[in-house]
Amino acid sequence: MGRGPFEWAEDFQRLGERVDDFFDRVFELASTRRYGLQQTWRPNVDVYRLADGIAVVVELPGVDESDLKVVAEHGRLRISGNRPAISAGAGAEPQQLEIDYGPFERHVALPGGADPDGITAEFRAGLLSVRVPVREQTHDVHVRTDSAD
Repeated sequence: MGRGPFEWAEDFQRLGERVDDFFDRVFELASTRRYGLQQTWRPNVDVYRLADGIAVVVELPGVDESDLKVVAEHGRLRISGNRPAISAGAGAEPQQLEIDYGPFERHVALPGGADPDGITAEFRAGLLSVRVPVREQTHDVHVRTDSAD
């Protein structure tokens, strides 16, 4: 049984993200400035296929809802925002720093037939849940037969 085009796009999306994560970990790029801009980080993203679309769950502890932006564009869902740095107090000397702060942006490939007008999002307890409905893309084709008697 062949794979549909969405399945291949989804596989390549995941592969690209894993390659990005690998290089981020190997070269510690997640905690350095990229392209001469601000420090960035990559929140964890889970994508689920549903009977009527897809669900995307993004792990965003410490991010304020007003700092989130979710946009469907160019066949992708773009999730971006900012997690502000916090301080332990005046004169606090860091001993161990593992939490990433600053701007972030993640992209998720949308399946064919995705309905951008029907996208809904909910942000609760540090988790952003986005549901993207997909319109059924099948339609009946009337086949005419010629009767040559």
